[in-house]
This record gives sequence, C-alpha cells and structure tokens, in this order.
Amino acid sequence: MTSSNIALRIPALGLAAAGATFLALVQPVGGFADEAKPSQPMTRYELPKTTAQESDAKNPAQAQPDSSAKPQEFSARGTFTSICGLCHQDGGRKQGAGPKLMDNPKTDEELFNRIKYGKPGQMAAFGGTFTDDQIRQLVAYIRSLKPR
Repeated sequence: MTSSNIALRIPALGLAAAGATFLALVQPVGGFADEAKPSQPMTRYELPKTTAQESDAKNPAQAQPDSSAKPQEFSARGTFTSICGLCHQDGGRKQGAGPKLMDNPKTDEELFNRIKYGKPGQMAAFGGTFTDDQIRQLVAYIRSLKPR
C-alpha cells in the first residue's frame, strides 16, 4: 500500500466513525422517535397515554371503572382564573399581557371566535380544548365582570 492510498483512506474512516457516532446519538435506544408518537392526537393539556391505558380505551369491557370518579363540572370562573388569568389580570378586569376584558367593546361572537381560534402571535386558540358551550360560558363570564 502506498502512502497516497493510506492518506485517502484515513479521512474516509474518520467520516464513517463520525456518521456512526451521530446515528448513535440521534437514534433513541428503543428505535426512532417516530415510534413513540401517540396513536391519537392529544389535546392541549393532555399527557400521552401509556400502553395499558390505550388498551383499556380500545377494550372498555376490560377497563375497571372507578365508581367514586365523577365528571368534573365546568366552571367558567375557575377556568378563566387558572388559564385566562395568566394574561388577563385581575380576572379580566385589568390589562396584563392580554387586554382588559371587562366592558370589552367586542361582540359576543367576536369574543367567542377569539377564544376558539385565537390570534396568531398574541393569543392561543382554545377550540380544541373547550367545547362551544364552554366557550359560550366563558363569554358570559367575561360579560358579567364588574369592578371590584
């Protein structure tokens, strides 16, 4: 082997080793990251289901119902305080990162659409999080705001 052949092979070995190292770092131990995607789309605040939970959802006859669990009732005030109140200060009575909502000049339909579809770069869309009825309850709560 001549010295020129050795010089050509060493960079090729270096590239192969770098490529193998890159793949080892990028590929998770259990396979590629696509395999870890949930089988169903998730809502805004939902955690991925475990395999056992997915099998229970597919086969409800085998799922063990919790008799003490009651569906949680929607509270427009509580929802507004915990989610919307981060940007709309003092329960919507003062401007924060978002505008003051008390005495808002927008129509109910405009408020409904803003909550449902959001405003790019300014407000997230909550149409996938809340039902239309829940959004109407939020609009009614906004309309009921009075000064403290």
